[in-house]
Amino acid sequence: MQVKKNTVVSIHYTLKNSGDVLIQDTAGYSPESYLHGAGNILAGLEEALTGKQSGDELEVIINYPEAFGPVDEELIIDLRNKDIPGIDDLQPGDFIGLPDGREGILTEKGADYSVLDTNHPLAGEVLVYNLKIVEVRPATFQEIQAGIPMVELKACSGKEGCC
Repeated sequence: MQVKKNTVVSIHYTLKNSGDVLIQDTAGYSPESYLHGAGNILAGLEEALTGKQSGDELEVIINYPEAFGPVDEELIIDLRNKDIPGIDDLQPGDFIGLPDGREGILTEKGADYSVLDTNHPLAGEVLVYNLKIVEVRPATFQEIQAGIPMVELKACSGKEGCC
């Protein structure tokens, strides 16, 4: 079956940036599934997968404007340390959420002020996906209505290979 609108597609992939730094890898895990045509994945990735079928492997390069956009300097903010919950236990590189709903990466920690980058962590990055399509199946009515694939929950005994 070909990948088209209203199919559930299961994929394994590695995601790297243009500097060949590994960002994510699904090897050793269950394949990730999405509902094709529902906007569950990046548009460029969905476009590249359209028409492919189970067993196909491909590399997809998505430039940052079509991925998570450029780094927006206005989203890098200076905050008073007293406005950052738990600042004493935080280090640069830590992900933090603020009471007002903003969240981001602590990039600098000063004595009185610190810097929080609220851009998406992959803003400004060229993304390189290497994918293998594991399965393509028609979506159920419920999946189409929900806009996402339904997950089958299974009990796990904790034995190796169970979950």
